[in-house]
Amino acid sequence: MLHLDVVMMMECERLKIKVICEVILNKIRQWYTLLVYHMEFFLMQLVVVRKIPRHVAFIMDGNRRYAREMNLPIPMGHLEGLQMLQRLLRWLYLLRVPEVTVYAFSIENFKRPQSEVSLLQAIARNAIYHVKRHEIDYRRANIRFQLIGRIDMLPEDIRQVLISAEAQTKDCTGMRINIAAAYTSRDDIVGGIREVCRKVKNNTMHPHDVNEEEIERNLRTNRCNKPDLLIRTSGETRLSDFLLWEVCDSMLYFLPKNWPCLTLWDIVKALLHFQRHSKSLPGDKSGVKVDSVVKDEQHTRPYEEEVEDYLEEHQEIKNTMYILDNFQRYTKRTNIALYKDF
Repeated sequence: MLHLDVVMMMECERLKIKVICEVILNKIRQWYTLLVYHMEFFLMQLVVVRKIPRHVAFIMDGNRRYAREMNLPIPMGHLEGLQMLQRLLRWLYLLRVPEVTVYAFSIENFKRPQSEVSLLQAIARNAIYHVKRHEIDYRRANIRFQLIGRIDMLPEDIRQVLISAEAQTKDCTGMRINIAAAYTSRDDIVGGIREVCRKVKNNTMHPHDVNEEEIERNLRTNRCNKPDLLIRTSGETRLSDFLLWEVCDSMLYFLPKNWPCLTLWDIVKALLHFQRHSKSLPGDKSGVKVDSVVKDEQHTRPYEEEVEDYLEEHQEIKNTMYILDNFQRYTKRTNIALYKDF
């Protein structure tokens, strides 16, 4: 009997410890979420001191290399890359970047082994069905989707969802996300030239009227602005047949990291580099001025009241956060060039 009582007491103590540990872990998660939010907000404030690019394009390279380096299956590398894209779009939305283009799927990818092509298409389905499920949220955020490429080459279900996303957001006037799928720049240029030749052949255009502007009007990218900044990951320093016509005056920024390893700090450094060197670019590439970053309360809303109560009891922490939140205004008053080392 005594032995049973001891066992029950020990079990009760074990359960108490388990509950306490769960409470502590939950608090740690909450505070970690808030810490990440404030760190991200602080980094973004460094960027909006100066003008940001109107249009940023991305070559998302390094998913397979990342998987091999981490001893993961290749599908896991592509899934990590998809999650990275979702984080990236959130960061750029908060930074108020007006336009983003991502190289989602090259025509050359169709030449890969069929197993990998099927895998990439399965991941694409996962991504676009996520877009479809959150279509209302994207419209509420005033985000517009545009397609670039020969979407007739894509599977029917993927094509229909992409067309639907483009149609449902066509009236949105906020951030524009261009998805380059089944696309290569040379294929696009050839298609544009063919269309111009057809007009000349049908006598709807005189040969002397053929110029750069006419070819541009017949490219699949004719609804997009030319990129101010193109970023490629994985350490490769080539364009891989992406926006060859459009990036003639753009700043090119190559990152040694694989795509899934990208961080907010990498994006901040790229934007600071752009701010420092954009005046040397041809044309008007100085970017657009924004007032501040978008405050994303999605990840902090459940904890706001609890944190405010805690800060009221710990005034020294609140004072520190006040200093950080006012750092941008301080830099504007003193005209500190935060980006001088980039």
